Amino acid sequence: MVSLCTPPSLGPSSLWSCRQQPAILVWLLIVVWTQVVAARVVSKWPVQNVGGVAGTAAHLPCVAAHSRPADPPILVVWYKDGARRPFYILDLREGEGREEMVDPSLRDRLRSDPSGSRLTLDPARGPDTGTYKCRVDFNDSPTLSAIVTLTIYVVPSRLVVLDANSHPVHGGVLRSLMEGDTLTLYCIASGGRPPPEVTWWKGTTLLSNRSVTVGQDGTLLASHEEGDDVVLTVGVGVGVRYVRTVLTIPALTRDFAHANITCRASNNNITEPLSTTLYLEVYTRPASVVINPPGEPLVEGRQTRLECVAAGAYPSAVITWEKTMAGRSNLLKATSLRLGEVTSSWLTLVPEAGDHGATLTCRAHNPNIPGQAATTSTVLQITFAPRVTLRLGYNLQTRPVTEGEDVFFECEVASNPPPLSINWFKDSVEVVHDRRSGVLVSGNNLVLQMVRRTSAGNYTCAATNTLATTASNIMVLDIKYLPVCVDGPQTVTVAEGQDVRLTCRVDAKPDDDLRFTWYFNNTLDTVEVERHRVQVRPGHSFLDYTPRSSRDYGSLACWATNTVGTQADPCQFTVIEAGPPEHVEDCELVNHTGGRLEVRCSPGSDGGLPQWFVGKVYDAATHSLLVTIKETVPRFQVGGLTPGRDYFITITAVNIKGTSEPQEIDAVRLKVAEKRMGEVTSRRVSPLVGVFLGLVGGFIGLLLLGVSLTLVRSYRCRCLRPEEGSGVGAVVGGVGLSSPTTKAGIATPLQRQQGDVHAGPDVLISANYRALPTTSTPRARVVNSYCGSDGDGGGSHGEGSGDDTQARSLSALWTNRMSSSV
Repeated sequence: MVSLCTPPSLGPSSLWSCRQQPAILVWLLIVVWTQVVAARVVSKWPVQNVGGVAGTAAHLPCVAAHSRPADPPILVVWYKDGARRPFYILDLREGEGREEMVDPSLRDRLRSDPSGSRLTLDPARGPDTGTYKCRVDFNDSPTLSAIVTLTIYVVPSRLVVLDANSHPVHGGVLRSLMEGDTLTLYCIASGGRPPPEVTWWKGTTLLSNRSVTVGQDGTLLASHEEGDDVVLTVGVGVGVRYVRTVLTIPALTRDFAHANITCRASNNNITEPLSTTLYLEVYTRPASVVINPPGEPLVEGRQTRLECVAAGAYPSAVITWEKTMAGRSNLLKATSLRLGEVTSSWLTLVPEAGDHGATLTCRAHNPNIPGQAATTSTVLQITFAPRVTLRLGYNLQTRPVTEGEDVFFECEVASNPPPLSINWFKDSVEVVHDRRSGVLVSGNNLVLQMVRRTSAGNYTCAATNTLATTASNIMVLDIKYLPVCVDGPQTVTVAEGQDVRLTCRVDAKPDDDLRFTWYFNNTLDTVEVERHRVQVRPGHSFLDYTPRSSRDYGSLACWATNTVGTQADPCQFTVIEAGPPEHVEDCELVNHTGGRLEVRCSPGSDGGLPQWFVGKVYDAATHSLLVTIKETVPRFQVGGLTPGRDYFITITAVNIKGTSEPQEIDAVRLKVAEKRMGEVTSRRVSPLVGVFLGLVGGFIGLLLLGVSLTLVRSYRCRCLRPEEGSGVGAVVGGVGLSSPTTKAGIATPLQRQQGDVHAGPDVLISANYRALPTTSTPRARVVNSYCGSDGDGGGSHGEGSGDDTQARSLSALWTNRMSSSV
């Protein structure tokens, strides 16, 4: 029995109070009765199921119709889920405009076709799912209704793939998988209404559909196990969060190499399933590696080709070639071709002598599987010319070689066929067996006994077989030895207070760590030079030495020391006090024509001080001084002389310590212009010429002797000197003189003609002309004039008593020479 106070068909919002008025109770009974009748009628209305996808348009067909076309519909009314109030009304009565009444919440998404036969929701949403009733009113025909069940599917919004450690798989690639590994993957679909079905596929093969549906609070809501007879489902509400399916492969096989697996999630048959695909990198190792031998033997220098084939790897194997010799390995370049699971590699090889006996290895590996490779090897047998290596004896390889040691060389030869002979060379010159010289040659060995520094050089050996002759590497024999002086004993001339640098150069090996010690020795003692005064440079040392007194003159010895030891004999320096210069030598007359005279000499030792040179020209007949010339080099030019006359020339070297002995050129006769010849070099006249002339021209000789005695007596006290202020170019006795250094008052010289430097009899060399010794001797002062008196002449006032004595000696010497010349 149903209580009238709480009608069972009404919800809590429709509770009625039993205290209402009786009229209302009657109305309520009528409504309940009407609903009961309507429920019976509904069961006879046509029902249609329609599906849609959220976000797209959903169409609701109104199938209410009748069989009389002349009676068109005038009103279409739509209800949802049994609501009493319609959400859409379409008025189609004639004579009036088409009118619509739409629920304001659906106005933007709802539209109907002109006939009212279809209602469209665009876009459809998940809450649009429900039961819709379409009621159609006609003018004459009874009202018709139809039921439309609309299901709006909300597709899954996201798929996520996790690995066995619940880490997301990014990029759609599973890497570092190997054959035989276990693979576990989880595919999780988020969202979707109703919950989607999640499955794993490999191509068209279903791998797994074992899925679970988990709610927002983590509660298991539904499960679907592959192979179950019954699929367990329960009602799913708004709490659904995700559906998870696990894929487990106990052992990966080659079928999964380079394969794609797909996870799909679908909850309708309208749209394509939501899916994600993973690429599996399953690596496999090579199953076999083989080197195919060449078709002919290997010969040095002849190109050959080797092939290596690897099969069974996926992806295809990478092949590398490696040559190993004496524990050292080198990678070789090759060309490879990959076809499926087979990789072929070709090595182009030009065998060398050093390849004989080497191990050639072909290595096939999958670069994605570290430390795993398949290899095969072969030993190279090569016919080659000698391969030669030269080595020092084992006891000399780690230490330097010094003079006096024995040196041992070993020539290592690898040859196929064996060598016929072995030869030794030093600096490209063959070394032969010589026991007396300490050179011992015996096959592969060379022994040098008691080596000297001259034994240093580049050594090689050469081996010869039937193919060729091969030279070894160059072995440089570097012999270390004690320091030895480069320069011999040196004599240094220096004045008191004057600085001089003494350089001690030595030849030593090694010379990069030389140490020098200097000792000074005089007649009193021997002392070591203070080290701070000694300067050391690579290969030499120098000492700046300044004598302060006579005790500072003596000898200095320099001793050098290297890693071998101290030199046996020191470098010697003799320091002597500076003195007058030595006389000039090798004087020659290079020109004496046309009133011009030119003399050139070689300087002697300068006595340790700067020197200059004084040249004087005298008239041979009168002994009068015509000109005095000073030059920095012993070369003099005098112009303005009278051709055909005889002149006497002296050349003296001078420094601040004194003068040298004068060098004389006697009886120079200038040629006249008509008989001008080339330059004549002064030279000594042989005494035989004088004897011959005396025998042939005795009378003439006696006459000349008388003339000479007369001239000596006439001019004995006569002294001639240049005028005051005269120098180079002064005029004496009306004759103009000139010098190349000063050109004032020089008359234009006559043009001279070059000729034979030895021609002409006008030059008479002094009979006592001789070369001076190299040692220093006292020098005479510069000769300015000849005077036969005791100094009363004008010349005595210019040069002093020393010059007077010299003039008298020169005058006597001139008389003797003139007499001897006759």
